[in-house]
Amino acid sequence: MQSARPFAVQEGAGPQPDTPRKKGVSRFVELLGRDLGSMFKSGLLALAACLPAGLLVCLALLAESLPLVLLAAAAAGWLTGPAMTGLYDTILRALRDEPGYWWHTYRRVWKRSFRSSLLPGIAFTALWSCLLYAWLAAAPAGPLLLSAVCLTACSLYFWLQSALFENSSAQKLENCLRMAVGFLPRTLAAVAVQLLYLFILPRLGFFGLLTGLWLPSLLAIMLVYPPLEHTLDLEAKIRQIQANR
Repeated sequence: MQSARPFAVQEGAGPQPDTPRKKGVSRFVELLGRDLGSMFKSGLLALAACLPAGLLVCLALLAESLPLVLLAAAAAGWLTGPAMTGLYDTILRALRDEPGYWWHTYRRVWKRSFRSSLLPGIAFTALWSCLLYAWLAAAPAGPLLLSAVCLTACSLYFWLQSALFENSSAQKLENCLRMAVGFLPRTLAAVAVQLLYLFILPRLGFFGLLTGLWLPSLLAIMLVYPPLEHTLDLEAKIRQIQANR
């Protein structure tokens, strides 16, 4: 798997480094108790960034025109890339128990990833829009489901890398395949969580609005982060970068 130098974070108040980490539900509750505010705000900002693309794509879908759908995705999809990178960065820092001041770090991540996330944001928005267009056109369920699984897995690992590494989009896509196959059981579990949440989201009402992006992302990343950390030794590399500064 190709990797690059991981990004360091801004220092601030945080847990003791020798404190053993909890697992499973206890870990999830711990993260909510400590980092709910930062994850909620990152998720809300990501949702706001996705809203223009969603509205334009919906209007294009009403016209039943695939070129208009792609044009709508290109017109507003560029906002989604930096926003998703910021959300994933916030969640990953929480999982690493890293100290930091959320707003300062979030702004820095947004600025750092803005240019490199523009085209990927447009591409993923266009792909999801095409998938929605095919679903409304009554395409066969099997290929649609397979496409949704592959696209969800690719999105998960791409934005995860965008928050972690300084590498090219081509390297990220290659690593997406390696990660998805290498961590296949956890990948499938993470994809199932995200797709299931997407399916029930319209039925959640106001609760769905509050949790629409950050909660499924948190659950999915919690599933794939342990083997990723074990394979790449991310936290040791990041601590080394911080120590050298």
